[in-house]
Amino acid sequence: MKLTDKHKNYETVCIQMFVGQTIRAIIYGELKYYPDEEGNNVNPEPFYKTQHSDIDTLDHSIYFKTDEQTIYVFWDNTFISYGLQSQQIDFTEKTNDYEQKWDVSDEAKWLDFVGQKIVDFRIIWNETWTSNMDGSNKVYTTYPQTFEINTENGKTIILSASEFIRDKEIEFYPMMDNLLVTTNVEFAKQIKLIE
Repeated sequence: MKLTDKHKNYETVCIQMFVGQTIRAIIYGELKYYPDEEGNNVNPEPFYKTQHSDIDTLDHSIYFKTDEQTIYVFWDNTFISYGLQSQQIDFTEKTNDYEQKWDVSDEAKWLDFVGQKIVDFRIIWNETWTSNMDGSNKVYTTYPQTFEINTENGKTIILSASEFIRDKEIEFYPMMDNLLVTTNVEFAKQIKLIE
């Protein structure tokens, strides 16, 4: 698969955004499923847990608070619907107020990451294609499917624009408007989220 200048520039920006930052908190962003007329969530409970304690599913985003700004990772359509995107933002209570936020920094999977510096960042690019209904006129697109974030203590965070197939929560669809999040590399390999 060939990366264009657009892909290389995107990757460079991501590396500069992540590497060298120290993680101070991890916050999940889920859409408010039951908002009232003022936009308040009338049934605020998290939906991100799966049957596997090693992996969470987020319908929208994850935030990494750092010493500088907050790194906001979400699915979008920069290359194709859906891949990963990241931005540095100033995080406030009003940030993306259509989301319910959950500070998960004290959850077991995140304890080894809070206070750690990010030392490496890698994008796993996938290739897909679209065509006419008869299969003619194929157009290939390379997009950012997965981010691997490595910290100074040798731990890894894996974020993927993927979603579990609901009736078989070990298989997943890539290129989805959802994030699968794990810190267990072996589990990610077992379910083929990474190689």
